Amino acid sequence: MELRERQKRYRAIEDYRARSLIVYATSTRQGVPAIIAGDVVREFVDQIDAIPDGQQVDVLMNSTGGDALAAWKLMSILRERFQEVSVLVPFMAFSAATLFALGAEQIVMHPHASLGPIDPQVTIRQPDGTDRQFSYEDVGAFLRFLTTEVKISEQVYVSAVIEKLFSVVDPLTVGSTKRASELSSSVGERLLLMHMGEDKARARQIAENLNKSFFAHSDAVSRSRGKELQLKIADDDKQLEKLMWEAYLGLESYMELRKPFHPLQHFLANPQAAATLQPPAPLAIPPNAPPQSVEGLWQATMQTLMNQVRRPVEVEYSIVNAVLESTRACSEYRTKGKLSAFRAPNGQIQLCVTDTEGAWKRVDAAGFAAATA
Repeated sequence: MELRERQKRYRAIEDYRARSLIVYATSTRQGVPAIIAGDVVREFVDQIDAIPDGQQVDVLMNSTGGDALAAWKLMSILRERFQEVSVLVPFMAFSAATLFALGAEQIVMHPHASLGPIDPQVTIRQPDGTDRQFSYEDVGAFLRFLTTEVKISEQVYVSAVIEKLFSVVDPLTVGSTKRASELSSSVGERLLLMHMGEDKARARQIAENLNKSFFAHSDAVSRSRGKELQLKIADDDKQLEKLMWEAYLGLESYMELRKPFHPLQHFLANPQAAATLQPPAPLAIPPNAPPQSVEGLWQATMQTLMNQVRRPVEVEYSIVNAVLESTRACSEYRTKGKLSAFRAPNGQIQLCVTDTEGAWKRVDAAGFAAATA
């Protein structure tokens, strides 16, 4: 969907709410990396400066999360400019996006929308080269399993199990996840206190519940559950919910959120590129063929494969990782690059992904991007 049409939908929300709207979305498209990160702060500054007046602002957000400190910084700079901030969630605002929403006087959730736990996830690289993701709560759950389920209490056995645990996860990594967990609760509490006055005990309890009372990081917090957790969930508003959903559908269409991005499939969709990966025809060798003929056939087959390797076809790709939009200014983070592939002699396909561009850029109403100064 074109930017002009998306802006019409943003203007409809502004007219209904009688306040300015900022729209921030990181891609939830399968195969597209995107998180809330510190590089968006500067883009938010431009959005804030583009708002001429008013003490209230809405931020429509769709994201699976990212950096907790980036979420804190974003809400902090909004608070310096506006007396009241509301967060509109049409579909999902997980992890750091939930943290961001905690700083709002009002969280407006569509019936389809979900928030999520704020327990931080840590990714470590294992010796075999694969990644493992876990949180500090996973470590605590393992230790509770030993004491309550297996009922291991003797120090000699506990020490052996702990030693085994640290052979899988470095002790410093465990310490890092502990600090990340404490940071998440602390940031959540600080954000809540932006509009809860001096009720520190209640703010701390809400943040702790969002951090530690869930059994999975992907657990969804619906509107009703959000109210149970004492979040400031707004009352139902059918007209606003309709406008929010229309705005989300515009983002969904433009960012292709329902279309998974698989690099190899994208490469094979190009007929010229797909032709370079066609396996050679089965080599038919007559039973009584002279050795010289057999050798010649094998050499010809290998030459065909080597020619494919020498003359790879490059297929360009362009994906939207994030957008920050309003009726006044728009920017997007887009990654561009090239894909190349070849079929190895053993038949396996080797794919090379090369990013050639990736940065925030301003976008005008016609949809053309220009480098941000």
